[in-house]
Amino acid sequence: MAWIVAHPPLLFLVFLIGLMLVVEIGIRLRRVSEDLDESEQALVKSARDGLTVLLSFLLGFALPMTLPYYEARRDLMSQEANAISTVDERAQLLPDPYGERIRALLPQYVDARLEFAQEEDDQAKIRAAATDAARLETAMWREVVSLVREHPDQVNGPIVAQVSAGLNTVADLRDMRRAADERRIPGTIWLVLTTIAVLAAFVVGYSVRRRQLLSMIVLPLTVAIVLSLVAELENSRTGFIRIPQVAMQRLREELRAELGR
Repeated sequence: MAWIVAHPPLLFLVFLIGLMLVVEIGIRLRRVSEDLDESEQALVKSARDGLTVLLSFLLGFALPMTLPYYEARRDLMSQEANAISTVDERAQLLPDPYGERIRALLPQYVDARLEFAQEEDDQAKIRAAATDAARLETAMWREVVSLVREHPDQVNGPIVAQVSAGLNTVADLRDMRRAADERRIPGTIWLVLTTIAVLAAFVVGYSVRRRQLLSMIVLPLTVAIVLSLVAELENSRTGFIRIPQVAMQRLREELRAELGR
């Protein structure tokens, strides 16, 4: 289930086709069963209405759950770009070669962060990009430590403190983006949504006396659209709704231009 949820286009097709088949099963079972009297038919319609209302409520609950996930990932990306830019500005105030070495590592760090945000669900590459970013952070921090140790009397304390604070912010945002990328709706909720959708589709099929196009497609199509949208917002790598990395790409160009001068 988790793999299907991670691929929203496939999830859409699975729910659409699967629920249409469930509606068809309900229609066929109704045909082979004995005719229902008015009270039994009213009971079936009541169950249908109750399940569809419950399903609507659950779908309306699932969508707002995932929207903050998408917004958090987008905002953290912008914050990280700003934090890296701040480190670059503060590193210019450090004496060379320490400040120069830190600034030389920043474009590589941005490359690693863009690799982390690649638009594919390759966990090996994602982990490798996160590890590479951590390695570069350590290398930049060592430059600050070397500066303090080798020139304790020549260091402007506030500037070094600001660079150190900037590097800590960059590291914190890296961890926050990784945590935000791993946030998912619990599998139990997906199971409940699927179960209620299947029951509603079956009762919708069982409540009609003959096959109708609307009865077969409206509910499955609605559920498939909403749940695929939920999966899109939950997974920003494999669907059609992506998080644009414009801020990080612009920062990479700016850093490379500065080093080229």
